[in-house]
Amino acid sequence: MPPAGTGRQLLDADEARVARASRELTKIAAALVSRPMDRSLHEQMRAFLARESEASLASWDVLLQRTPDQLRERISTVLTVQAMRKAS
Repeated sequence: MPPAGTGRQLLDADEARVARASRELTKIAAALVSRPMDRSLHEQMRAFLARESEASLASWDVLLQRTPDQLRERISTVLTVQAMRKAS
């Protein structure tokens, strides 16, 4: 497997899992503001919690263990690869 950021996937598994969870939870939370008693939204939240919560939290813990230098390096790598992809 190529180093993170050099292959097709830009994010590593933990980064991608946290990003997906954040997007999904933000979408559900925003919908709950306008429709707090919508049963389908409650079911979506329950399904997310049952299906992905533990793995997402574990990935979040992994990311929290990174040092500021490691985080800066990952940000730099991701931004560089994104810029290279846009330029090509």
